[in-house]
Amino acid sequence: MANSTPVISIDYMSINSSIHIPSQFDVTIADAGYIVINSLILITMQTGFALVNAGSVSVRNSVNFMMKNTVDTAIGGFAFWLFGFGLAYGRSKYTNMFVGLGDFFLDAATTDPLMGGVMTAFMYEISFSSSSTTIASGGMGERFNFQAYCFFAFFNSLIYAIAAGWVWRETGFLALLGATDIAGSGPVHMLGGVSSFAAAVFLGPRIGRFDRSHDHPPMNDATIAFLGLFILWWAWLAFNTASSYGLSRGRWVYTIRAAVMTLLGSMGGGVTACAFSIFDNKGKAIPFQIMNGVLASLVSVTGGCYLYQSWSAVLTGSIAAILCLLSMKLMNRLEIDDPLYACTVHGLGGAWGLISIGLFAVDPVPQSTTGGRSGLIMGGGFSLLQSQVYEVLTLLVWGLFATWALLWIINLFIRVRVTPEEELQGADLAEHDVDHAKNALEQLKPLWNREVELSDGLTYRLSKGIVHIRDTTSELYKGNINAVFSDGNIMPLEELRKNDPVNMNYSVN
Repeated sequence: MANSTPVISIDYMSINSSIHIPSQFDVTIADAGYIVINSLILITMQTGFALVNAGSVSVRNSVNFMMKNTVDTAIGGFAFWLFGFGLAYGRSKYTNMFVGLGDFFLDAATTDPLMGGVMTAFMYEISFSSSSTTIASGGMGERFNFQAYCFFAFFNSLIYAIAAGWVWRETGFLALLGATDIAGSGPVHMLGGVSSFAAAVFLGPRIGRFDRSHDHPPMNDATIAFLGLFILWWAWLAFNTASSYGLSRGRWVYTIRAAVMTLLGSMGGGVTACAFSIFDNKGKAIPFQIMNGVLASLVSVTGGCYLYQSWSAVLTGSIAAILCLLSMKLMNRLEIDDPLYACTVHGLGGAWGLISIGLFAVDPVPQSTTGGRSGLIMGGGFSLLQSQVYEVLTLLVWGLFATWALLWIINLFIRVRVTPEEELQGADLAEHDVDHAKNALEQLKPLWNREVELSDGLTYRLSKGIVHIRDTTSELYKGNINAVFSDGNIMPLEELRKNDPVNMNYSVN
């Protein structure tokens, strides 16, 4: 039997002449295809963030950061679908310069002539939202209650959405003031970094963080962290190039330009970070400094990615790296504990990126990105720089106030900071029942009571009587693993205490 359902035919080519199309929904078929493909790549930024975070903190909190990244996408993304997209780009008659209204519980009707554009914008924007929340989580590392974080991820998506509407909705008040931000140096990165700073101050430092030194604690796994950096580096190209918002109507040339300038900016930051680290550490290059220098440079060129010339892209990234690395030292001196330094990488890097647009931007003819203006140094006067300062100040105030208020409200119902016992134990075990040391020792169980011939030709009997050593101060296993490959003689506890160079207190399980 033939299908009797009527087929709705929409002439998208004639839409321009019949209705006004908001810029974020104004895409052709080719544009939509390009943006959606890059949106899929953008989702991998969460993989990069998760690996950078997990590799940079202590091993006993590495899984916790992975869990938070999952929440950022799942719960934060859910909130963005429910209310966030509408607050940013809602199309109802009640939408105003401060907040969007409409398009909540987003599901554009098939008869909506802008359905394709709306769905494309949502697919692209949802990754921006989750990235901003992930950045904010950096300042909370190793001491934030996971249940409380689930609520934070939900509501922070809405904090981001309101700011995004100010900058990118045509009727947003920052857009009306002429603020220019192509790919999110402001709403994504600066706002996330400011939120990270507010959270770090609200929570206070980790226990013992500044007792012995102001230096950054050793990274848990630098290899994992740098793998995350490389994933972010790759995804960042999608982040910035897709923000030209397509390939049609001359956009393709600025899409390619965005990719080139993003790479040049990151290279400028990378070279500067390497030189700074080697000089600062008497010939040694410190991984955490170089990684953050590169990330800060990527943040800085995001807002004006196709507005720079080659030299200004390199300079912008280089200055961002210097500002980041110097401010990391300042954070340590002030004893403000942001474990990932998200407030310097993203907050300061994003703010500088917005200002650099006002200094170095070139009017991207025939695109209307800057409203026909160039930066101060490029002969355009103060107009663009003034608009950029408005955006910086607005996001600074909004990020500090909204984050502090949100944490204060959540703390009324759920303690946002874990207990001292849970913090010393580590969130992986306290909140997720992941005991790294116990799991490592459990792997030896199948070998107990077996005879093993080693390379020296002798046969050893593995003993069940392994002495499990636990540090009673931090409740972490020390594990007498070497005793497994003894000839049956387990080292006495007294001998362990005598030979222990750090004179820890031990108990035997």
